[in-house]
Amino acid sequence: MSWRPGGSQRRRTPSSPADRRLLRRASIVVAVQTGVAVALVIGVIIALVYSISGQERVSATAAKLETKVTEHAAPGETIVEGAPASCPENEIRAAVDELPPGTQRFEVCDTPFLSYIEGSGDDRVAAVTDFTEQEEETERLAQLSIVVGVVGALAAAGLGWLVARRAVRPLGDALTSQRRFVAEASHELRTPLAILHTRAQLLQRRPTADDDQRQELDQLVDDARVLNDIVNDLLLSAEMQFRPEARQPVDLARVATEVKDSFSATADEAGVDLVVDSVPTDHHVVTGVPSALRRAVAALVDNAMDHVARGGTITLGLSASDGTVRISVIDDGDGLDPELAAQLTQRFHRGPDANGNGHHPRLGLGLALVDEIVHAHDGTLAIDGRPGDGATVTLAFPAAP
Repeated sequence: MSWRPGGSQRRRTPSSPADRRLLRRASIVVAVQTGVAVALVIGVIIALVYSISGQERVSATAAKLETKVTEHAAPGETIVEGAPASCPENEIRAAVDELPPGTQRFEVCDTPFLSYIEGSGDDRVAAVTDFTEQEEETERLAQLSIVVGVVGALAAAGLGWLVARRAVRPLGDALTSQRRFVAEASHELRTPLAILHTRAQLLQRRPTADDDQRQELDQLVDDARVLNDIVNDLLLSAEMQFRPEARQPVDLARVATEVKDSFSATADEAGVDLVVDSVPTDHHVVTGVPSALRRAVAALVDNAMDHVARGGTITLGLSASDGTVRISVIDDGDGLDPELAAQLTQRFHRGPDANGNGHHPRLGLGLALVDEIVHAHDGTLAIDGRPGDGATVTLAFPAAP
């Protein structure tokens, strides 16, 4: 689906919600990536510490057992140390007899043991000790390392958040300056463009026998209107947060009817049925800026007009439940690829079919502007559709108290 989208000390203009969401998202991404990176490093260190510590304890215990075998064991003798009372020594010796020479770890009576064995046959000698305490010490070290690692990862994430907030602050200032420039430039362009559009309309009304000239005049009026709409979109997007209008109760059912009436002539010319579907008993009032909400709904209808063939239908559906008011623009046009839905809210992004019904191409501001208006009213925007099965765009807002 396609969308048209003083002195040296100046008072700092607050960022818009869209900019704040962008900067917050960037800070969160940096914080999460920092935390994950630190957690991976700490995890590797913990694994190395656990492995090295376990090997060192085995080596130290094995050295002691080797000393006992060399200095104290008689041929054919098995020295058992530290065996728990619940585990008979004859079971331990029987298990040792089945082990090959060298340092071996084994379990008897659910108790870990470490043995050192030399020789074979009648000259075979061995020493065995309970290895429970050493394993418990290793486990405690691992648990302590994990706790320290988690604390370190969280601290790194917090530090990453603070550093990211400071790092993206210049980006926030740049975005604010950009919006201020767009607002001021659009405001300055609005008047001359309105005059240009008016003069083009006056020329269009003059009688002329030249069909080519008439066509060029019609095209000039249409181009001037499109350019004026683009500037208005830019101005509304830039000024919506910097110069907010007073909020007031807005009946979305009335907004839908007004949008339907404003598009009735266009819809009739295109052979499209434009209807409003609502339950009269439902409460469709929200708190917001009437002009901005009308602009959002009109942008959705304008886009739907570009993708519905003659004989198609566009429905403005309204519903209210659980403290939420929803207005949906539903069309039975050519639909959209669901994978593109998330991209459509990006500025200057346009779908593959930019001019569904031959309308003038627009900058990809339409849905991005709608998204900003919706979020400025604490609402949500959802896009659904399938290629060839039409599309549905739903705006949901908290109901007015």
